[in-house]
Amino acid sequence: MTKTEALAILHSRIFGVPFEALEFLSALPYDEDIENKIIFHLDNAYDERVTMLNQSLPNLPLWYAILAETHASKRMVPSVINLFTTPDSPDWDLLDEQGLFLVGMLSERYPEKVTSFLDAIEKQVSKKSNAPYLFLYDSIYFADNTTHGDQISRLLSHPDTGWKPLLALHVAERRLYSCRGEVQKLHESFLQYTQKGTNENLIREELQYALELFDDETHEPGCYHHQRGEWKAHYKSAEQLFDQENPMLANIFNNVGRNDLCRCGSGKKYKNCCLKK
Repeated sequence: MTKTEALAILHSRIFGVPFEALEFLSALPYDEDIENKIIFHLDNAYDERVTMLNQSLPNLPLWYAILAETHASKRMVPSVINLFTTPDSPDWDLLDEQGLFLVGMLSERYPEKVTSFLDAIEKQVSKKSNAPYLFLYDSIYFADNTTHGDQISRLLSHPDTGWKPLLALHVAERRLYSCRGEVQKLHESFLQYTQKGTNENLIREELQYALELFDDETHEPGCYHHQRGEWKAHYKSAEQLFDQENPMLANIFNNVGRNDLCRCGSGKKYKNCCLKK
């Protein structure tokens, strides 16, 4: 197989996952041409004009997002951010999940780019955006108190920041002690909500759990980049989804994102809690 042949397979109308082509391309040394193609498809994953041209290839952005694991440089950071800052983007869990992996991977590989992810979150908050910028929160697993503490504290205190319990959990798991005061204030603002079963009480319990995590040295941070494992094994386990339906169009996880907080109130992500039951 050649690079040209492998790319042609990705752009062919196929069923299932093109493992052979993805393996071949992933095994190549870093390739700027491949990275340019990745950037294009991530930037245009939700562009209706490009989607219409590729309507028979709905999983193409996902294939390129997988290749991003081995063909990424700092240049790719804005494109990954774009995945989660596009308003009214469709709820495609598989691309969200792969993008989440890339957030962690790029944050770990290029620690100086953590600020870029946090800046993007702040921009979305300032616009009261409905984009799913919560997926950018995984960059916090690679933040530090000195460089990022003030910025993350601002997010915790800002009235328009979305998914604050999840943000607080990330902060606590990373043990960003400079932000502990803001998590404490947030928790105190929910102390009055003690009625079981209410959303406010669930938030109170999640924030209490976050405060406990600051001192739990046995707890391992839940960064998806470290949890998922090798890409081929991961997509082998999900292969039946591609055979049964179109993941780009199907809401396959019942309106609860795999990386959202579980509705049972455990404080865990859905994929690590009730999704397994």
